[in-house]
Order: sequence, then C-alpha cells, then structure tokens
Amino acid sequence: MLFVIFHVGDDRYVVDAKKVIEVVPLVKLSNFPNTANYVAGLCNYRATPVPVIDICCLLDGVMSRAVMSTRILLVKYTDYSDHEHHLGLIVEHATETISLEIECFHRSVQQSSENNYVSNMMTDERGIIQWVDVDRLLSQHDCDVLYGSPTEPEV
Repeated sequence: MLFVIFHVGDDRYVVDAKKVIEVVPLVKLSNFPNTANYVAGLCNYRATPVPVIDICCLLDGVMSRAVMSTRILLVKYTDYSDHEHHLGLIVEHATETISLEIECFHRSVQQSSENNYVSNMMTDERGIIQWVDVDRLLSQHDCDVLYGSPTEPEV
C-alpha cells in the first residue's frame, strides 16, 4: 500500500496516499477565527476555501516550521456523516512516498475515543512509523465548526 510519509519532530507518520488529492507548497493562509488552536487557517484551492490544520500542532502541540520541506497535503476527509470534504494538512518533511505492507501494521496501544487518529503503527530499521487516519483527525465539534453543522431534516 502506498503512503505519504512526513515527520513531527523525530517521529515518522504516514497517511494513505489514496486520501491525498495533491501536495502543494506551504502558502499564506487566511485567518479562520474561533477555531481550535491547531487550525492554521484557510487556503484557496481552485476557488474553494479549504480549512487547513497543522499536524505538528495537533500531534505535538508545536506549530510546524516554515521550511522548504513543509507542505500542505490536500486530502479527502470523510466526516462522521459520511460527507466528503477537502482538508489541508500542514506537514513537515513531506518529500516522499513509501510502500508498506498493511499486514506489518499493529493497532496503536494509545488509542482513546478522543484521539484515535493514530490508528496503527509498525517498526522498520529506522524505528516506529505511525499511521494517521485522516477521517478521524477532527472531532464532531471541530468538523461542525469547519464545515458547518448538518442541516436539520424538514418536518
């Protein structure tokens, strides 16, 4: 299975390459007020505003550094109601893909109902690789803030 690999500090993470629409350079973002601290802002993707979250901030509490290898992964995010949205992920050292056998991954030992976006992990000769499940990155509340609450059915 093909993954996009990136780093948070010294730790390595991957996302499923099938979820990635495009990898773009880090661009200036518009402010997105009243959102979680890991929401970096909005980017203009083909005339559509797309929320962008900072993965380093979400996973490690530290903002991503603006270096040459810092990128925005534009991904397909499926929310808790099975609606698909575009979501931007600021990641560091996102310069390559890697092919990994899915059978080599093991369920994460630190999964909780609140932070279950690091779903599986594996080891190789360089250490641990953690798999980030894009569809679990946002809580229902944060998803509603970024994309709007679902409309109530008409009676």
